[in-house]
Amino acid sequence: MPLGQTMGDNDPVSIDERQDHRLLTGELEEATVRSENTADTPSQRVKKWMPSRPTTAAIAGGVILGVALFVIPMPYVLESPGPTFNVVGSYRGTDLITFSGTDPDSGQSVAVEPSTESEDGVGQLRMVTVSQRGGPSARLNLAELVMGYFDSKSVLVPYEEEYPSDISQEEVDQAQSALMSNSQSTAEVAALESLGWDVPASVRVVQAVKGTNAEDSVQSGDLLVSLTDAQEVVHPIDRASTVFALVKTIPAGTTLTLTVERDGEQVDIPITTVAAPEGHQGSRLGVYLSVEATLPFDIQFNLKDVGGPSAGMMFALGIIDRMTPGALAGTESIAGTGTMSYDGEVGAIGGIVQKMWGAKRDGASWFLAPSSNCDEVVGNVPEGLSVVSVSTLSEARTAVETIAAGQGDTLPTCE
Repeated sequence: MPLGQTMGDNDPVSIDERQDHRLLTGELEEATVRSENTADTPSQRVKKWMPSRPTTAAIAGGVILGVALFVIPMPYVLESPGPTFNVVGSYRGTDLITFSGTDPDSGQSVAVEPSTESEDGVGQLRMVTVSQRGGPSARLNLAELVMGYFDSKSVLVPYEEEYPSDISQEEVDQAQSALMSNSQSTAEVAALESLGWDVPASVRVVQAVKGTNAEDSVQSGDLLVSLTDAQEVVHPIDRASTVFALVKTIPAGTTLTLTVERDGEQVDIPITTVAAPEGHQGSRLGVYLSVEATLPFDIQFNLKDVGGPSAGMMFALGIIDRMTPGALAGTESIAGTGTMSYDGEVGAIGGIVQKMWGAKRDGASWFLAPSSNCDEVVGNVPEGLSVVSVSTLSEARTAVETIAAGQGDTLPTCE
């Protein structure tokens, strides 16, 4: 998401066959008229060029062609540059990010900078998207496939790589919405903690990852209390970022003690960490977790019909911009993408080539890309767009401020 739809064409073979038939008929008619009377009367000239009537075979062929072009589903999904949104601006007349509530330190309404637009003469921070056609509710047809194949800014992806065969559009929308909601939650926590705000949170077990030793130990609903590392140091888990940051420093195969609260009692559970996904540091607990953070005030994202996790970094930058004096981007138009973890790590996303084209189309001169996506960036950067590689929210903020100061050329790239 946005997951959109469009496109169509003709079959040149069928057209040529009909033209040959008309030309042959015209030649025979003309020969007959001239043999009967060399005086070329107007009525005869009309008769010579009367088009032949379509045959049943031609009509049937047209129907078959139409079905082939527009009805038969193709086993592909078309991904194209989607719309971009200025996270420090407005969306449909409302600030894309709104703040409300009382600053717990001052007792006053939380103070934020006003939203801005490009016509204000200040910079922009644009989140980017991919438009997708060919999902479960509207499969790609042959005409769309052909047009997508010849569009250098789009890509055709096998359907089975995007969706399970039995998934419905409603299930896709629900999953995308959940990913978007999670990206907003992580952005809130990461941004506020980076600004020095206190953001307490409770972290609970959803379930264990199958095949890990946690599978027979933890239970759904367990409340994480603390994590004791191999050096017997106890780390209280009262912040969303604590457990995620800690495991990134611990090698896979390390035995830790996870203390949880279950049915009102504390239980110590030995956990052996598992390898982190490729491209990530440290290890993982082998447990799916849910986080409920307590923000000092309310933050809302007023963006409809967009899903997925990839705007997390830009949402976090938008919050930082609105809660600090001045425009973070100066007068520059900066786009970017990347997931955001509770402890501020920028993660890889999909469709980065299409997102770069969307950023370029909408006027961005700079693009922040996750360092873990650099292999896809190299060789695919649109002319006139400068790409900066970032791995953390701190690096992303520094990059924006450096670009605003006119020193963007000193920043790391994917090359």
